[in-house]
Parts: sequence; C-alpha cells; structure tokens
Amino acid sequence: MTQNHTTQNPTRQELVHKYFNLVPQKPSYVGALIALGGGGLLLVVGLLSLVGASADSGLAGLACLGCLGILGGGAAVVFGGIKLAGTYSAYNSAVAAAYPRATDSQMDGWLQEGENYAADAGRRRLNRHPGEVTLKWGENLLVFHGLPPEIPYQIARGADGVLRASLYKILVVYLSNYRLLTYESILDMRTGATVSDATKEYHLQSVDGLETASDRVNFFLPPANQAPPPGQPMPQNPTAIPIATATGSIVHVTGRQTLRLMVAGRPAIELVMGISATDQLHIEGVSGSTTEGMIHTLREYLRRHNGGISGQTSMPSSLPPLPPLGPE
Repeated sequence: MTQNHTTQNPTRQELVHKYFNLVPQKPSYVGALIALGGGGLLLVVGLLSLVGASADSGLAGLACLGCLGILGGGAAVVFGGIKLAGTYSAYNSAVAAAYPRATDSQMDGWLQEGENYAADAGRRRLNRHPGEVTLKWGENLLVFHGLPPEIPYQIARGADGVLRASLYKILVVYLSNYRLLTYESILDMRTGATVSDATKEYHLQSVDGLETASDRVNFFLPPANQAPPPGQPMPQNPTAIPIATATGSIVHVTGRQTLRLMVAGRPAIELVMGISATDQLHIEGVSGSTTEGMIHTLREYLRRHNGGISGQTSMPSSLPPLPPLGPE
C-alpha cells in the first residue's frame, strides 16, 4: 500500500508553506449546542402536547401548540446541526492548512544552510584571487540577511516570538586589502533554491562609506524601577522619570533596519534587515546583536582602508560563532 506522503512524510515545501498559515483557535460550539438542546426540548414538548391532545378531543389548542413546538424544535435542531457541522468542518480545514508545519528551529536551520550556500557560491562566482586573505566568518566574510525588495513575501511570527519570512535577500560581503566584493541572492525558504543572484566589485578608493537607518526604540531599565526586596519599603517617589545610570540597562527594540553601502556618492547596495531574534530586542552589555557586530566590522574595515583610525575589527566575542566555510 502506498504511504500517504502528505501526512506521513511532508516535504520541506509543504512544511514552510503551512508555517505562514494562521494557527486556528479552537472554536466555540456553545451556540450550536444551545440550538440543538433547545430544539430537542421543543420537539419533546410538541410531541407530548400532540399525545395529550389526541387523548382528549377537546384540547384542540394544545394540538396547535404541539405542532408549533415540533416545527420550531425541528428548525432549531436543523439550524444547530448545520452550524455545529460547519464550525467543526471549518476548524478541521484550518488545522489541516496549518499542520504539519515547520518548527522555528527548522526554519532557522534552513536559513543558515542558505547563508552557507550563498557564501560558497559567491566565492566561486567572484573568483577570488589566490593571493587574497583566507576567508574567515565574521572578519573578512560578512553574511547579512533581510527582506527582498519588490518581491512579494510572507511574514509569520513563530512560537518563540521571532518574525520569519518566506523569502530572504542574502548579502555576502568579502573584504580584502584592496577591493570589496559582494554577492546577493534571493533565498526561497520553501524550496531552498535561490531566485536570483548578482555580484558586485568595488575598489576601496571608490567606497565612500556606510549608512544605516532603523525604527529602533531605546528605553532604560534602571534599578530604581525594579521591585524592592521583600520587607523593604517602596521608593518615596515611584513615579519619578527613570534616569540611566551606570548600573542600569539600556534596551533596544528594532523592527526594521536598513543598510546602505555608498559608492561614488550614491547608494550601491541596500538591504532591509533586523527581523532576527537578537536584532529585534537586545540589552546593551548583556545580549549581543549579530547584525550590529557585522556592521561594526564593516565600518571599521572601511575606516582603516580609507585613512581612518581603526578600532575593533572583528565581531565581539559575546556573539555566537559562525559555521566554518568550505575549503578554498
């Protein structure tokens, strides 16, 4: 007997497709059950009235009442049954459209695979010179992902609260001592294939700088706003405006961020990003942002090769390590 592929062994395309369908909420059957119960009660009353009227020919009014009860009860039972069946069927259809679905970890793993593939494909397409430095993730090989421009995509919030997209624009930046190379591709999360790709190469003297823009919101969480230990009195002025102190925390919330690389005074590369977990919300000095770390690396690289003063040239050590790239 042939195995049911849809339910027993779903494909990646089906899992990702259903990831972006809404998870249905369990419906309420109260209205339908009330209609069924009330209709059934009216039917019983109507039947009893007809039986009573048939036993006594003088109770014609009771017979009419019984007929009305049967008609009304029958209509209520039919209405309640149709509503119950319709609600149940719609819920089952919505469940079938949402499950089985990809897990959050599967989506993240497939995105990481796409980034690895893009980094290796770009290296081959750009034909890096053997004399250039060996590629190292996070140092001279930076991989960004964001939302593709002018291409319809879907967004869904996972069980972990992180927004994920059905299509990603992947930007790989290769840094060397005299040129800057980029590889761009659109990753289709359903199939794992790239929709399009492009390569660009710039001499460092032509690269003017880096621009960033975001909808970031910053707010402070000073210790004064925290609840006092048990037995300790509340502050005398709990409504005072919080002030950032050395012992407080600065929280950054970012919904969307744009990176622009300027060449000859014009934007040459633009990427909308900032939807990963660490980039949506991080606490300064506690949690790191992978995107911010790579932007810092790229900015310091441009400063160093354009006569500026260099600072830290690699991502902070608090960031998670990136997977190794294949051999040259």
